[in-house]
Amino acid sequence: MPWKNGRYVTRQVSERRAGPLRASKASRFKFRMDSDFTTDSVEADAFTNDILKTLIKTGAFVADVATRGLFAAGFVNSTLLAADAVLKTNLNGGFMGQAVISGGSAGNHTVTGIASGDELVYVYEQNGTSGIITDLTSEFSITGTNTINNNGGTSTSGDKLVVLYLDLT
Repeated sequence: MPWKNGRYVTRQVSERRAGPLRASKASRFKFRMDSDFTTDSVEADAFTNDILKTLIKTGAFVADVATRGLFAAGFVNSTLLAADAVLKTNLNGGFMGQAVISGGSAGNHTVTGIASGDELVYVYEQNGTSGIITDLTSEFSITGTNTINNNGGTSTSGDKLVVLYLDLT
């Protein structure tokens, strides 16, 4: 097998002499694949992080779809994001939308800017008489551009609705 302990072993090197790749040898290490090379030529866990960091310069990979396809799902997670890596200004279409609208009978309510594909965070009703706030989120759904709906739900006539949504479109 041409790979042993995370290093490519040419056919001329005996198994006895082919030890693990050490950092001191990394400058002399030449990566060579012949026509016999397949993914089966590399044992699982053959490349440790230390070996990869020694062999591959930072920035050697291009961040494109083909390169990202080499890595398993979950390879990059939120712990790898630098502080301020994702800012509101980087998000397509904004981040969150909010509206305070007049209530009405159960059914369609206009929320300018909301669209199918966005996600409701909450819909709170503020009672126009008592001022009591009630969470009605579970009654509402986004049914189209500028429209939320609570058919068969609570009548909010004379009240205000506070709507917060993730702007995902």
